[in-house]
Amino acid sequence: MKKRQKIHFSVRVDTDETPERPVKALEQVATSVGRALNCTFAEGEFQRWYAQVADVFGLKLSVAGVGGIGGKSVAKLVGAVAEKGFRYAPDGSGQVEYDRVDISAYMVDLLTIRTGLEWYQPTPEDLAAERGAAGRFDDRLGQVSPQGWTRDDEEKFGDW
Repeated sequence: MKKRQKIHFSVRVDTDETPERPVKALEQVATSVGRALNCTFAEGEFQRWYAQVADVFGLKLSVAGVGGIGGKSVAKLVGAVAEKGFRYAPDGSGQVEYDRVDISAYMVDLLTIRTGLEWYQPTPEDLAAERGAAGRFDDRLGQVSPQGWTRDDEEKFGDW
């Protein structure tokens, strides 16, 4: 069985995002990346969250905001194969094996050169900080019921 190669990447850049302007910071990063890669980003989703998305050379690119180490604001840029033809084996058998090729180091260099921003590959510490920030956000959302009541409100006022 012939294997297909699937390229992917995951890189980061620190942003000047603030609670008042999170979307604007991502749009600015997406515009810079779009110029660098000759593609156009538009509003979309990445893992069911707001992102700027684009398609280029068979990859879906997503720029999403994440929390970094020490609470810094970070733009996460990921690229994964979006071409549906890659789901099937070249011989039509339906069975597909992949060699995953990580081009993150190349993308860091290319984007740093072309955008003038300091791109980097996330370290295990960066990824842990992102997971922690996402978990805290999920916990905050879990504090509110569909009626808009907090758990404290439910304890204080009971069920209606």
